[in-house]
Amino acid sequence: MLNRKGFTLIELMIVVVIIGILAAIAIPNFISMQDRAKEAKVKGGAHTLQLAAEDFAVRNDGIYSDLAADVGALLPQDPGGGNNLQNAFDGTYTEPTWAGAAAAQGDIGIVAIAQGGVNVGYTITGFGKTANVITLTSGQ
Repeated sequence: MLNRKGFTLIELMIVVVIIGILAAIAIPNFISMQDRAKEAKVKGGAHTLQLAAEDFAVRNDGIYSDLAADVGALLPQDPGGGNNLQNAFDGTYTEPTWAGAAAAQGDIGIVAIAQGGVNVGYTITGFGKTANVITLTSGQ
């Protein structure tokens, strides 16, 4: 009697096909989850900038600013010793776009809203993978 231990070629091929199908399902989901996580980090950075802008306004009788010298110093310190936010897409620490809207992946921008020559608010934008993912305004 012949002793046959192991798997046949067809059994192995079926296992490889099943693993391929599972990978074809899992990899796109994994990539989209990574993109959503990066966009969530952009939103978190925008909220951090919003807290710094509100902090500046509280200290200055409700006058807002979109200048690095005013709001930038209130941002948390990054590992390099500056007051920069981490870009979720490339990992670098950079300043927000001061007095301008975000325009590139992972960027965060702030623009002051002026009425009668006085900054009475702000608009903060955060740019995700292909478009703005968040817009924050003062009072919200």
